[in-house]
Amino acid sequence: MGDMKKTRANEGAAARVLMAALLACILVAAACEALAQSTAPVKKPVFSGSFYPADSVSLQTMVDGYLRDAERLGDVPPGVFAVIAPHAGYVYSGKTAAYSYNAVRRKGFTTVILLGPSHRSSFKGIALYPSGTWETPLGKVPVDAVMGRKMASLCGTVRNLPGAFDEEHSLEVQLPFLQRTLKDFKIVPLLTGAVERKDMEALSDALVAVLTRYRGKVLLVVSSDMSHYHPYSEAVRMDSSTLRLVADLDTAGLLEGLAKRQNELCGGPAVVASMMAATKMGAEAQILHYTNSGDTAGDRSRVVGYGSVAFWQPDSKAGSPLAAAEKKRLLAIARKTLEEHVSSKTVPDIDVREPRLLERRGVFVTLTIHGQLRGCIGYIKPVAPLYRSVMDMTVAAASRDMRFRPVTKGELKDITIEISVLSPLRLITSADEIKVGTHGLYIVKGGNAGLLLPQVATQYKWGREEFLQNTCTKAGLPEKAWKDKETKVYVFSAQIFSE
Repeated sequence: MGDMKKTRANEGAAARVLMAALLACILVAAACEALAQSTAPVKKPVFSGSFYPADSVSLQTMVDGYLRDAERLGDVPPGVFAVIAPHAGYVYSGKTAAYSYNAVRRKGFTTVILLGPSHRSSFKGIALYPSGTWETPLGKVPVDAVMGRKMASLCGTVRNLPGAFDEEHSLEVQLPFLQRTLKDFKIVPLLTGAVERKDMEALSDALVAVLTRYRGKVLLVVSSDMSHYHPYSEAVRMDSSTLRLVADLDTAGLLEGLAKRQNELCGGPAVVASMMAATKMGAEAQILHYTNSGDTAGDRSRVVGYGSVAFWQPDSKAGSPLAAAEKKRLLAIARKTLEEHVSSKTVPDIDVREPRLLERRGVFVTLTIHGQLRGCIGYIKPVAPLYRSVMDMTVAAASRDMRFRPVTKGELKDITIEISVLSPLRLITSADEIKVGTHGLYIVKGGNAGLLLPQVATQYKWGREEFLQNTCTKAGLPEKAWKDKETKVYVFSAQIFSE
């Protein structure tokens, strides 16, 4: 018995010694990290006074003004983990950049991965600024050296190359916006050089690993401008196509468009890598704002485009079918909205607290009179809380469906309201994947797009090919356009209910 007690005592003493040694190692490592940070050089601002004000008061006033405008006008999706923001001078692109930063304002991120293109330094792979601090007129921001090393370990093409950042503006101009929207954060600066698709894939895998592991703590900011030096109308056309591809997370389409110069992004590889990561995370993309230098600087002969995009992950519990009480509530909201809008051109003030009605879902509202279509408009993708989207689309179906004149008071008693709550779109590779009666179709080619709800094929007793042909017609395309390799065919399902 005595020997057993002595053995246990020795084991306890050994465990205490081991714990003390481990604690000492941790403290030494932390001290070394702190010493490395304190002795690392400070990267001074290069573009203050040119791209943005050098005076701290003027800079803060300018950024806060842009953010106030974005907060007043922008609709911020929940679960944001990444944004795309432009990087021109603030008088040109600051208004648009503010929409991205409004979407992450006060979200509690502690590390920001800054990913942008190198404009002045040539190198292969992805450059990492490994340690130290970056300074702006608003103060200093520390580099997250630990997270930087983690990114390098996860992606072999990431390497320490601080010299690549010396004269680069694409990341520096993001910092004042971050300093006015986040608190106590660090940065991981990354620049893309000459990269191939496999490098973008590897980077996206690393981003997925970090963004998933540190969800809600790590933010990805992708820096990119859009088309460069085209006439205003051509720039708008090109940028609209680019933003549609980004919103659809159509990586293959964007890569093809960039290769053929049908689309332009100076931060193309960074944007593509972020889209790949979003796709792997089951995320959504939402366009927040677009403008170009013709809107902000006045000269429309040669403009540069600027887009603001948010990537967000829907709640994993969201998207389940609505209960009977929730469907009834939505129909009541739609009815009240329809009657008030037609009668007084206003919309009701409705207090909604049901969690599922606050989810963001794609939705269509259909109005019929004695079985005949009277109006149908919807959001293909999630844009706003479900109840709000139902209200918006009820008004649109009653007054903005170009096929019909606006609904009148005398018609209200005869109108039936139908609501279709959509599932996320899914790109298909074969027509055999289409289930007529279950799936709706959304077909896109070039600048043309058309959608038909699942119930349309059932109503007209179409087969699969007829359904495809009629959706092409709805898109303004030839009937057989669905067979073209450039055409994208998406399917979705819908929960359909009516009064």
